[in-house]
Amino acid sequence: MSDLFGLLFSTALVNNLVLTYLVGLDLQVVTSQRINAAWLVGLATIYCLAICLPAIYLIDHLIIIPLSLQYLDLLLYVMLIIVVVLSSQQLMHRLLPLIHKQVDALVPVILINSILLAVILLSKEQNHSIFGTLLYGISTGVGFLFLLLVLTCLRERIDNNNVPLAFRGLPILLITLGIFSMGLMGLAGLK
Repeated sequence: MSDLFGLLFSTALVNNLVLTYLVGLDLQVVTSQRINAAWLVGLATIYCLAICLPAIYLIDHLIIIPLSLQYLDLLLYVMLIIVVVLSSQQLMHRLLPLIHKQVDALVPVILINSILLAVILLSKEQNHSIFGTLLYGISTGVGFLFLLLVLTCLRERIDNNNVPLAFRGLPILLITLGIFSMGLMGLAGLK
């Protein structure tokens, strides 16, 4: 149990993909302008990762490895991401018709979310079980959502304070992210 909690904590905070590998940083900067969009993109990322990673694990162990189709794995992963996102869009239209315009606006953003493919490729290297793979995906999504909400709050504080002209906008945001990243990397030695 402590190994699973360690995986969750490590993946969500210490080894946050956005801060360590700079994966999805562009999406973080774009969607952090409004809190509603940040919540929707973060929750959609968690949902897509929770569905895609176990499916990828099964596809790998039932189709790709037994049939020696390793040259097609990237194509299958991208196709799975597209199927999951578009089917989720249709599901949202049926279940929550009040927010379907917001969901339609975010579908292209989620489709080009590089963190989905990065997590799939990194999870293959780590050789977890199917439950470990699911936990890795959810914890990465939680870390993505956490950083997205922190970035949204930082943006609001920066906009409300007197920042020197040369640092306004993206420069102060990237400097703040760098300092935040160094603080979280200080937790790397914890066991």
